[in-house]
This record gives sequence, structure tokens and C-alpha cells, in this order.
Amino acid sequence: MAEVIVIPEGKICDYIDAKLRNDTPEEYVRQNIEKRLVNEHKYPKESVAVEFTIRVGSAKPRADLVIFSANAPGRAQEHIHVIIECKKESVEPTARKDGVGQLKSYMAACPNCEWGMWTNGRQKEVFRKVINEKGKIEFIDFNDIPSADGSIEDIDRPKRHKLRSAVEDNLLFVFRTCHNHIYVTDGMQKQPAFFELLKVIFCKIEDERNLGKPLEFYASSGERSNPDGQLAVQKRIDKIFDRVKTK
Repeated sequence: MAEVIVIPEGKICDYIDAKLRNDTPEEYVRQNIEKRLVNEHKYPKESVAVEFTIRVGSAKPRADLVIFSANAPGRAQEHIHVIIECKKESVEPTARKDGVGQLKSYMAACPNCEWGMWTNGRQKEVFRKVINEKGKIEFIDFNDIPSADGSIEDIDRPKRHKLRSAVEDNLLFVFRTCHNHIYVTDGMQKQPAFFELLKVIFCKIEDERNLGKPLEFYASSGERSNPDGQLAVQKRIDKIFDRVKTK
């Protein structure tokens, strides 16, 4: 007979370690990220730790999620490859206490941590930690963390066979992020912003259905950071939208 687990009101069962945690807005974000790590990024649950204590100077904060390097001999700070901080939606990336600065301090304290992600569900900041020619730590903006079976090149230029369906509410997160960007950055009202978002969705669908051809619906990390790159992205998406309008 199957065992029945009763979850008390106000609690949720953690997707990674099955521990009961308080059902909070921050936890909602973390649970969706956990499911994305396993189902989209293909990280095994055994390589992910929740609320892992790390040493940062004399302090011992707990990182929301850490991913250990493949084939790591144990769960130790020196084996951390990725750190992820999850916040509730009202926390901004620029927040002094809980913003991206907190994530960067954790990454700097872990010698072999190469990647970090900060998210509040509607915004996502991803960094790759590198050591420059002067021996100093630098944080480079990226679109996403690499998948367990992927490479840095896959982050910037997606391959058709690597496309994966979104899980749980992660697609909703993406749609809200896009809509809010159009609404705020372009100064549109919500309804016109929604129709602009529909155009983007149609372009994504058209690109995925254009079988036999390389994917063109993407923006590399380098393109996002400069006007020439942004123009190249616009021209690429415009060509897709022309096909959408024709159909």
C-alpha cells in the first residue's frame, strides 16, 4: 500500500530534498527554479543542495541553491560550481542586502564557483565568474546558466535538438518578464504591451516550426550589451516576423 504524506497547511514539500518548508513568495520562486534545474537543465537532484551553508569571511550565510561540480567527491564549498539566490518578487536586483551584490560575494568566496544566478521570478541576472589578466575577479553577464549536458555556446546560440519544454510556472515567469519589459521600457499601456508580446510569441513559434533550418530566435549575451548587437538581433527577428505576417 502506498504511503500517504500529509503536508500541513502553510507548508510545501521541497522538490529537491523533500523537506517541509514554509509556503512563502520566496519559496514559490525557489521551487520553480528547482524544477527547472532538474527538468530543463538536466541537473540530477543529488548534485543540488538547498540552503547550503558557506563561509564568507567570518560570516556563514546559507545560499538558497548550490550545484556541485560533476563527479565532486563530496558536498564542500570548494566543489560548488553554481550558486543561485531566489527572492520574492518585491526584491529588486539592486537591493543592498538581498540583491545581486549578495550573490557575487557568495561566488567570490567559493574558489571553484563559475556561475551564479539571481532571480525574483520576474527578473533574472546571470553571471560567469572569471579571473582577469591582473588576477582580479570579474563577473560577466550571461543569458542563462549552462545545462548539465550543455556548453557556453549553447547558452548564446541554442540548438534545435536542445530545445526543452518549460515546467511548472517557469513559462509564466518568462511571459511576465517580457511583458513587463515592454510595458516599462517602451512606455506602453498594458494592452498594447500584451499585443507586442503576442508578436514575440508568434516569432518564437514560427522559428521553432521552421524545421531543417538553424534557430534564429535568440539574442547572445554579447549582442544584448551593445547597440550594434541589439540591432543585429532586431534585424534577425524582423525577418522571422515577415514570415509570420506572410502566413
